[in-house]
Amino acid sequence: MRRKCRGLRTARKLRNHRCEEKSDNKKYKKAHLGTALKANPFGGAAHAKGIVLEKV
Repeated sequence: MRRKCRGLRTARKLRNHRCEEKSDNKKYKKAHLGTALKANPFGGAAHAKGIVLEKV
């Protein structure tokens, strides 16, 4: 295993590596991309009971 970069001028590399690791994480992508909400018919509504097909 590789260890972390250490030193005064490694901030960019550490930041980029962290970003790459996050984007590989399936749960992180699902939470942050917004495609899960688009695919959800209730749109993330907390108290949704159903979809209205026809108003009476």
